[in-house]
Amino acid sequence: MLLAVCSALAIHQVRPARAGDLETKVKVAYIYNFTKFIEWPDDDSEPIRICVIGNDPIRTMLGELSNREVKGRPLMIMRVKDPSSMPSCHLLFISRSEESQVPNILQRLQGTRVLTVSDIPQFAKRGGMISFTTEKERVKIEINQRTVRQAGLKVSAKLLEIARIVQ
Repeated sequence: MLLAVCSALAIHQVRPARAGDLETKVKVAYIYNFTKFIEWPDDDSEPIRICVIGNDPIRTMLGELSNREVKGRPLMIMRVKDPSSMPSCHLLFISRSEESQVPNILQRLQGTRVLTVSDIPQFAKRGGMISFTTEKERVKIEINQRTVRQAGLKVSAKLLEIARIVQ
């Protein structure tokens, strides 16, 4: 199912007139599906916490996912205002507005089981876990498997099928 959903999203062309809205919706759909196809080794009774740091339209659209469930667990969308006081998150989306803070944020998250996701250029190659890229008006994903493994997370083979693997 993920393959069908994400493949449809990946081939969906971003039209110039509403490119920003459509691109954001595609990214939100990917993030929602990441919660289904990433395994966190933690308590399965807790809510899945998706955090957003920085200013990005994705935060508003992610808010629409609140109260949905994934694998019987409710989703919680949280805003992070200060990277030095990061709440306990399962997935952290780092907005482009925080690009200069990426090394600091990633360093603070070392040794945690937080999936880091961003659309900052070269994010996965710079030590993040999943990066959104736009190629030929299509949203695609890159996964840095080394950093995902170091965090003790597991990526579904179905998700790996549609991603570009980077180091």
